[in-house]
Amino acid sequence: MTLLKLITFLNWAAIAVLACIALAMAIFPVKGGDAATRGMGEGILILSAAAMVVLLTLNLLPGKWGKYTAFALIMAPTAWLLLRPSWQKFKHRLGNAIEYTQPIFEDPERNRIARAIRDGKPAKVKKLLQTPPSRLNEGGELLAFAVSAATDAHRAKEKLDCVQILFDAGASLDSTMVPDENSVHIAVAFAGNAELLRLLLEQGADANAQHYYTKRPILFEAIDSYGQPEATVRVLLEFGADLHVAAEFDEMQGPISPLLRAAQMRLWGVCATLIEQGADPGFKAADGTSLYTYVQGAEDGDGFAAQEGFERLKKLLKH
Repeated sequence: MTLLKLITFLNWAAIAVLACIALAMAIFPVKGGDAATRGMGEGILILSAAAMVVLLTLNLLPGKWGKYTAFALIMAPTAWLLLRPSWQKFKHRLGNAIEYTQPIFEDPERNRIARAIRDGKPAKVKKLLQTPPSRLNEGGELLAFAVSAATDAHRAKEKLDCVQILFDAGASLDSTMVPDENSVHIAVAFAGNAELLRLLLEQGADANAQHYYTKRPILFEAIDSYGQPEATVRVLLEFGADLHVAAEFDEMQGPISPLLRAAQMRLWGVCATLIEQGADPGFKAADGTSLYTYVQGAEDGDGFAAQEGFERLKKLLKH
């Protein structure tokens, strides 16, 4: 079969499919549903009929060009569906490339430092800070940017080093404080970045700070973190976090302890750590829920007994 014959056959096959669709919609119109649904049915009928007429006309024209044009029209939607994911990826990468070239800070000096931090290049940051810029602490923006960048898993160690270099150059944690906003280390605790949090606590961050909006102590942010909750909790406790504080997550349940919150999250290792540091395993919420409620549920087969730290917790509760 020659190429032209194959294309002609495919054209007629497509025309036949469109004819069937148009005929089906004409014989069995969409009657139920709302006006939008019925309108969609009428639209399908009109589009399929119009497409059939166009393809039929092109296929009946003398010469080859009409048949090739009809085939191109048939293949266009298929090509679009196949190429669309690649096109979306290309647009995304192009957008990222454009964004990457945009300045982080208007000040050229701080912008060069910020770019080096973003790329995780501590040696370059150190070189640029040999003579600290006059606007190093202006609004705390450069340090806040570095802390935010260091929560990213990509080149995390290098970005952590960049934060340390900023502190060594004279950056002040106090400069990042913004009225009516959270301290930068609140977000670090929620990210579960224990090493970065330790560095900020060493620089004077408050281990008992509260989230500005929820009013919950930072210890609860660490427990709810998406990174390393147990390691992050340990760091906060090491720097004096109060494990006897309470916070409310559910109005009916009322204020609960960090230990009970960890149990709710089935973070048995965190529970064990809190008990080892003096948390009261007998604490009960207003609705009577306690640590033992969740431990019993895990033992009864809710699927969480196999999680890390459970056996360690049970041994502590037996003592």
